[in-house]
Amino acid sequence: MQNLKTSIAGLTLAVALGGTAALAADDELDIVFINDGHVAPYHVAWLGGFDDAIKAYDEAFPDVKVTGRWLSAEGSLEKMVQQAEVTINEKPDVMFVNAINVDAFEPLVKKAQEAGIIWIAVHSPMESADYSFTLGDVVNGRNQGMAMCALSGGKPYTVGIMLGQAGNPSGDARHAGILEGIGSCNNVEVVAEQPADWDTVKAQSIAENWLTQFPDLNAISGVTDAYMYPSIAIAQNSGRDGIEFFGYDGDIPILQQMENGNVMADILLSGTREGWNFVQMAYRLHKGEKPEKVYDFFTPLVLTEENHKKALANGFPKDVQVYYVPKALEVAEKGYLEFGPDSVK
Repeated sequence: MQNLKTSIAGLTLAVALGGTAALAADDELDIVFINDGHVAPYHVAWLGGFDDAIKAYDEAFPDVKVTGRWLSAEGSLEKMVQQAEVTINEKPDVMFVNAINVDAFEPLVKKAQEAGIIWIAVHSPMESADYSFTLGDVVNGRNQGMAMCALSGGKPYTVGIMLGQAGNPSGDARHAGILEGIGSCNNVEVVAEQPADWDTVKAQSIAENWLTQFPDLNAISGVTDAYMYPSIAIAQNSGRDGIEFFGYDGDIPILQQMENGNVMADILLSGTREGWNFVQMAYRLHKGEKPEKVYDFFTPLVLTEENHKKALANGFPKDVQVYYVPKALEVAEKGYLEFGPDSVK
């Protein structure tokens, strides 16, 4: 296989220009996605979307053999490093790596690049990577926090925030954004913050403790929808039906609880969308197009139409892009609508 870091001049990326490495036109494109887990609802959708996109792109473009596979580190940094080392030796064309700890992968980025592999850092940007696929976490967190302010109606409002894993850049950025958004009003009080390490079991324990410790708790905010599942169940089982939830991920089961449930706002990532976008990005690179070095995934805020009107009436910024629940559900489920083969034809 030719070295895919040789660029083709004259092609323009439809969504963004600039950047660094590009891939040569070849008749084969092999993509590997190394992920930190595979059982959380977001990860299941993410990996499923990636698999579906690989198949769709391979079928849609007979002149390019598109292959791909994903690997799960099951939360183990050591296992992820080993997987990356083995993958580099196999010399795929593109590696998407959702690093548990970016510092641990710096030597491997250089090794991959020397082997002619494009390294795309996922969620946590890396200067050394060819590209970083990011989520606009600070902005997304800020939008969640501002929505909380606007929907609280100006009354005293207490919230507990479940954090990611200490030192994880993406989780830290989401947390910083949420606090910044909450800072736009003076009636919302953060009474508790605790890392749940992206773990639903830890999130359940935290929710149980908070509901006991704070009998007047109004809301639970999270940096991932994975925390919403146990928190909602604990609140319902405890008779605390008035507690509201502010999520982050765009998981379909959480979005479905927005119209008639207590989920007030979410951020539309959607693992399915993201998996499709990975393959689209790799295909564009293969064709010589050059995305920006830091590629921000489009992640609008999700509200019901009623709550958006309420938020706007309470001072929520009009320029924040909002998807209503029906549209959010459609694109969350159907990643090909935005990132399928038709998007690059």
